[in-house]
Amino acid sequence: MAEAILYDIAGEIILKLGSRALQEIALWWGVNDEIDKLQDTGSRIQAVLLDAEEKQAWNNQVKDWLGKLKEVVFDADDLLDDFSTEVLRRQVMGGNRMTKEVRIFFSRSNQFVYGLTMGHKIKAIRERLVDIYSDKEKLNLVVRHEERGHMNRLRDQTNSSIPEVVVGREGDKEALIGLLLGSSYGENVSVISIVGIGGLGKTTLAQVLYNDERVKAHFELRLWVCVSDTFDVKLIVKKILESATDSKPEDLELNTLKNRLDKCLNRKKFLLVLDDVWNEDRENWDSLKRLLVSDEIGSKIVVTTRSQKVAAITSTLSTQGLEGLSQAESWSFLVQIVFKGQEPKNKRVIGIGNEIVKKCVGVPLAIKTIGSLLSFKNPETEWQPFLEDELSKVAQNENGILPTLRLSYDYLPSHLKHCFAYCSLFPKDYEIDVKTLIHLWIGQGFIKSSYSSECLEDKALEYFMELSWRSFFQELRGDVFGTVKSCKMHDLMNDLATLVAGTESNVMNLNVGNIDKKTRHVSCDFHLDSPSQVPTYLLNAKRLRTFLLPSQVSSSGACGRWDKSSHEAIFSNPRCLRVFDLHNLGIEKVSSSIKKLKHLRYLDMSENSELKALPDATTKLQNLQVLKLSGCQSLEELPKEFRRLVNLRHLDCEGCWSLTHMPNGIGQLTSLQTLTWFVVAKDSSVLKHFGSLNELNRLNDLRGRLEIRNLRFVKNDAVEFEAANLKEKQHLRSLILSWNEEVDNNSVYAKYYARSLQSLQDSNADVGYDERLLQSFQPPQNLKGLRVYEYGGVRFPSWLSSLTNLVEIWMVNCKRCQYLPSLDQIPTLKELWISELNNLEYIESDGNNSLTEGGREFTFFPSLKKLWIWKCPKLKGWRKNRDNNDDRATAAVAATAAMDSGLSLVELCDCPRLTWVPMIPFLKGKLSFEKASLEPLLQIMKKKTMPTQFGGRSFTSQLSRPINLVTIWLKDCEGCQHFPPLDQIHSLRELSFENLIDLE
Repeated sequence: MAEAILYDIAGEIILKLGSRALQEIALWWGVNDEIDKLQDTGSRIQAVLLDAEEKQAWNNQVKDWLGKLKEVVFDADDLLDDFSTEVLRRQVMGGNRMTKEVRIFFSRSNQFVYGLTMGHKIKAIRERLVDIYSDKEKLNLVVRHEERGHMNRLRDQTNSSIPEVVVGREGDKEALIGLLLGSSYGENVSVISIVGIGGLGKTTLAQVLYNDERVKAHFELRLWVCVSDTFDVKLIVKKILESATDSKPEDLELNTLKNRLDKCLNRKKFLLVLDDVWNEDRENWDSLKRLLVSDEIGSKIVVTTRSQKVAAITSTLSTQGLEGLSQAESWSFLVQIVFKGQEPKNKRVIGIGNEIVKKCVGVPLAIKTIGSLLSFKNPETEWQPFLEDELSKVAQNENGILPTLRLSYDYLPSHLKHCFAYCSLFPKDYEIDVKTLIHLWIGQGFIKSSYSSECLEDKALEYFMELSWRSFFQELRGDVFGTVKSCKMHDLMNDLATLVAGTESNVMNLNVGNIDKKTRHVSCDFHLDSPSQVPTYLLNAKRLRTFLLPSQVSSSGACGRWDKSSHEAIFSNPRCLRVFDLHNLGIEKVSSSIKKLKHLRYLDMSENSELKALPDATTKLQNLQVLKLSGCQSLEELPKEFRRLVNLRHLDCEGCWSLTHMPNGIGQLTSLQTLTWFVVAKDSSVLKHFGSLNELNRLNDLRGRLEIRNLRFVKNDAVEFEAANLKEKQHLRSLILSWNEEVDNNSVYAKYYARSLQSLQDSNADVGYDERLLQSFQPPQNLKGLRVYEYGGVRFPSWLSSLTNLVEIWMVNCKRCQYLPSLDQIPTLKELWISELNNLEYIESDGNNSLTEGGREFTFFPSLKKLWIWKCPKLKGWRKNRDNNDDRATAAVAATAAMDSGLSLVELCDCPRLTWVPMIPFLKGKLSFEKASLEPLLQIMKKKTMPTQFGGRSFTSQLSRPINLVTIWLKDCEGCQHFPPLDQIHSLRELSFENLIDLE
C-alpha cells in the first residue's frame, strides 16, 4: 500500500503547495521561497514514482528507495496539513482583518515564531527529499506520467447481491444431498464436513445445499452460523439463536442460552451449517456438540473447514473433500465470467484461455478474479502478452493462489490499490458498512475528484463498485431504496489485503507486544473493555493515522470508566490521526485535549450512552468531515460554536434522545450531506442558542435520511416550514417527520418507530394548523421514503400522491386522520406501514380509484412487498364505494401477475372491523393476523365461502389460485369456523394459531 499511495500523496502535496490561500499565507510568513522549492522537488519525485512502483516488484534497491521516500512524503503531508489547517483557522476566525491580526499576534502560539518554525521544517523536509531524489540515477528510474496496465472501464452494476456461478460441483452436491437426506444410523444429530483449501468454494457449496428445495422440505429448521477464527461456544450459541429467531439474544449466561436453545431445537429435525471452522481443540468442539441435541433422529450439522484435522474431530457421518475444478470445468467457469457463457469461436483464444486457467490450479476464486481482469482485455490481442508476461511468474501449487490473486491487484490503478489494502484493517468475515468505508477512504485522502464540483462520496462509491465487480468484495447487500449497505471480503481477499498493506497496517490482538514504528493504520480485533487494555506503545505511536475498533460490539454491560489521565493520553499523543474510532467505550466526558488532533477527519463517538456534552474545543477540529454521535442517549446539546466545523460533511446524531435543540448557525455548514436528526427546540429559554427550521434552508446538499423531530414546537408555523426549503433538497432519499418527541426508548414498540400517545389527544388543538404546516413542507419529487409520526391533521396533503418515486411510506400514530390520498398507484411503492390511525375507516374513501377505471384494468400496488396495518380500530375496508367488479378486476390482474413479484409480508393487527381488502395478485412469504377478523383472509386467498348454521362462514374445498406462503400466524381472531385447505399450499413451512374464537 505504501508504494501505491505515494504517487497520489505526492500529487496532493503539489496541489496544496500551489493553492492560492497557502501561497498568500506563505508570503505573509516569509516562507514562500521554501514553499516554491518544495513544490518543484515534489513534482520531480512524482514524475519517477510510477516507474519506481513497477520496478520495486523485482528490484530490492528500488523497494528500499521507496520505503525511505515514503517516510519523508508522509512527514511532508503532515506538515502541509498543519500549514493548511492554520490557513483554515484564520479564515473561520471571527472579527475584521485588523481584529484577526491582533488576535493572531497575541495568541499563545505567536504567529511570527510559528512562521520561523514552519520555514525551518519545510526546508528540512525539502533537503531530505532532495537527498533521496539524487539516488534515482543509480536506480535508472525514468519519468512517466501515466500508469500502465490497469483498466479504466467500469462495468454496469446493480445494487443487489452478485449471484454466484456454480460450475463443476454437481457430483459433490448430489453426494452431500444423499448424506443429508439419508440415514443417520441411529444418531439424533450427525456431522458432515466439507474440507478443502481456501477459495475452492466450500461456502458456496454449503449455500447451494442449504437452499436446495429437497433440503428445505426435509428439515423443519435450518440454521446458518459463520464461525471463523474465534471458536467461542457462548458466541456460537448466540449466533444459532439469532439465526433461528431473526433477532439478537440478550447477553445472558451460557446456561440460560442453552435453555433457550433447547426450546428452539425441541422436537425439530434441524440442519445447522457451521461455516469456516478453524478450531482444532476436541474439547472445545465437544462442549458445543453437547448443547446441540434434538429429540428427532436425522438432524444434521454441516461443517466447512480448510483443516483436515478439524474435519477429523467434528465428522461423525462423512467427510467430503473438495478438489480443484478440472481443466474443462475451469475453462467453462472462465467462459461464464468473461463471455457470459458463450464460448468464443476463435480457436487461438480458446487455446490461450485454457493455458491461463491452468495457472489458477482449479481454484474457483482465482479463476473468478482473473476472469474479472480478462474481461477488460481484448482476447485476440491482449491475452497472449498477459499469459507470457504476468502469469508465467506464478507457481502452479497451493502457495500460488495468493500470487495469482495479486495479479488482479497489480493491475489496479494506484487510487484503487490503497482503497483495497486499507480493508486489511477489518477482521475476516466482517460485515463492512459501505457508507462507513467510503467515509474512511475520504478521511485518509484516498479519493480524488476529477473536477471541483464532483461529489467525493459519489466518486468513492464508484471506486467501491469497481472493486466489487473485480471480486475484491462479495455478498453485497442493499436497502429498500436500492442503495448498497454492506459487503464482505472472502478470506483469501482479506489475506491479500494484509499482504499488500505490509507493515503500514496492523490488526492488533491482546498478545501483540509492539507495533512497527512505520505502522500508520491500526485496528483492534478484540472488544476493548477498559482503558487498561489500550497498549502504551499505541498511545505513543505519534504517526498513527487510523485507529479503528471494528470488534467493539454493543453489549448490555458497560465498559470500564475512562479517567482523566486516560482521556489526556488518548486525545493528546496520536496527533497525526485522520480517523479515530472511540465508539461504545463507556466514555462519559471528552477531554479538551481533543483540539490537538487537528488533522482529524473522522471521529466516531457513537454508543457512548453516558456522554452528556462535547467540549467547546471540538469546534477547533476544522478539518473534521465526519462526526458520529448516534446512540449517545444522554447527549443534551452540541457545542455553541458548532458552525466553525466548516468542513463537516456528515453528522449522525440518531438516537440522541436527550438532545434538546440544534446549535445556532448549523445552517452555515453548507457542505453537510448527512444530518440524521434535526431537533426542534421545545424550550423557549434556549431561544438565542438554538437553530430553527430555517437553518435547513441552505443545506441543499443533504443526502440519505433526514428526520425532523418535535415539529409541534415550531414557533412560526408555515413561514418556518417553507423556510426549511425541503423541495430543493434533490439528493434527499428519505424524510421522517415527527410531531412529538416523547418516545419510550426501552419499549418494544419503540423499536419499530412507534411514537407516544400523548399531546394530539388535546381536544383544543387546531387540526387545520397541522394540515397547513404539512402542506407547506413539500419534499423533493424524487423522494424515496416518507415516514410521518403523530401528525394531527384529518387528511394528508395533496403533494403526497405526486411523489411517484416513493418506495416506502409509514404513517404512524396520526390519530385524527380520516382520509388518505391515493397510494396504490405509486408504481415503485414496496413497503406500506399504517399504524394507529384511530379514525381511519377506508384506505381509499373517495371511491375514485376503481380497479376498472374506463374499462382499463391495472395492478393493485404493482411493486408492494410488505404491508403492515396495525391498531386501526375503525378501519372497515380498503375502498368505501366498491362493487363486484373490484374482485373481477383483481382476479384478472392476478392471472397476469409476474411470479417474481408480489407481497412477501402481510401483517394485520388489532383491526377488528376490517372485513374486505382487494385480492392480492400474488402472495408469498409470511401472513400474520392478530386481533382481527379473518374475513380479509378469504379475499387474500380468493376463496368462496358459505354461511354456517351458527352465522359464521367456512371455506370451500379448493383454492382458486396458487398461494406460495411460507408462514401463517393467526392469533385472537374471529370470523371463520373452518380452516382453508392448507395442504394445497405446498410452500407452507410454519403454521401457528392461537385462540381462534369461532374455529370448530
